[in-house]
Amino acid sequence: MKIGKILSKFKYLIAAGIFVLVTGFVGENCIVRRVERKQDIAELERKIEEQRELFAADQARLDELKNNRYALRRVAREKYYMREYNEDVFIIEDEEEND
Repeated sequence: MKIGKILSKFKYLIAAGIFVLVTGFVGENCIVRRVERKQDIAELERKIEEQRELFAADQARLDELKNNRYALRRVAREKYYMREYNEDVFIIEDEEEND
């Protein structure tokens, strides 16, 4: 009988508690998933910032190649092994030892 009086006295508090538990810890928008999503968002924002920095560096290099023909020649020689007329190119590669 005392339990019935206690339950009837606190029925709204119990209902609110159950509501908070259900909405807070069960379902798609629970607290745990929200924390995971915030961590994912922070990681993605960090990756976006890294890509922006890489893009800026690549854009600067592209601008240099467009405006500086000596830089373009240097890249053509170093990366694509191109040469000018009457010029020899020697390619030296390091041999790695396989143990």
